[in-house]
Amino acid sequence: MKAAVSFVKERCTNECNADPGKPATAGYRGAATAGYRGAATAGNSGAATAGNSGAATAGNRGAATAGDRGAATAGDYGAATAGYRGAATAGDRGAATARGKASTGSNGLSVARGNNVQVKGGIGAILVIAEEGEDTCDIVDWKAVLVDGEVVKADTWYRLENGELVEVD
Repeated sequence: MKAAVSFVKERCTNECNADPGKPATAGYRGAATAGYRGAATAGNSGAATAGNSGAATAGNRGAATAGDRGAATAGDYGAATAGYRGAATAGDRGAATARGKASTGSNGLSVARGNNVQVKGGIGAILVIAEEGEDTCDIVDWKAVLVDGEVVKADTWYRLENGELVEVD
């Protein structure tokens, strides 16, 4: 992840924005980055990074990263990562990791770690959830499952309770 962020930062400029602090955008295979509470959007195969409380969106096969309480979205085959209490979403065959909520489409990978975190995915997705201790980052419980549509439902939010996945109302 650090390498992806460095790659984006090395290739980003603000020359297309009229004023500093405006959202950053990049076209096909472009790279965009935005600072604290910023927004970044990159086209297909692009990379987008936004600061804390920011939003980052990347197209198919792209990568999106958002900071704490931020939201990251990537299209099919993409990767989305969000920080503490953030939300990450990736399309079919994508990967989403978050310390809040993680969601992917079919055959994706959703990973969430923290306290009271949630995961969901489409048919064929793998859901991984890890609960940390109240006052530490130590993992106290975890579970990994395959969304089969019967035992684990598609497009349904789950959380971990006493070592078992339970549906979120």
